Amino acid sequence: MKVLFLDIDGVCNSRKFAEAGNSLWNNTDPAAVKLVRRIIDETKCSVVLSSTWRMYPDSRKAVKEQVCDYIDCTIDMQRGAKRNVVDRGYEVQEWLDRHPEVSAYAILDDDADFLPHQWLFKTNFNDGITEEIAQAVIDHLNAGERAYA
Repeated sequence: MKVLFLDIDGVCNSRKFAEAGNSLWNNTDPAAVKLVRRIIDETKCSVVLSSTWRMYPDSRKAVKEQVCDYIDCTIDMQRGAKRNVVDRGYEVQEWLDRHPEVSAYAILDDDADFLPHQWLFKTNFNDGITEEIAQAVIDHLNAGERAYA
């Protein structure tokens, strides 16, 4: 199984989207969403929500309605901890440790609080996801298939 760990703020919306007069609260940029859906369509990956949006029912609903369905959320190891005491990389690793069936994964996020060995495809909050980043994720998740084709 292929998995995409998906952040929302800084991936599916951005400063540019906000500067165009759009609210970022439970709102996503249709152009960015199109790129995320392209990744899902071209790789047949499942999505695990790793965004802070996973912590709020209205935000989880917005993701399902505006972006994509997802199979799970990473657990929140930061609640009650000081910010940056627990990197989200540990939350991703905890999820991966419980799912040995994962054959490939990618993390799509604008933050860098992941473990050094993890497959992070970093966006930035100013722009969100780009064509180049989307293609890099697709190439990464489909690499194993091409090797055996």
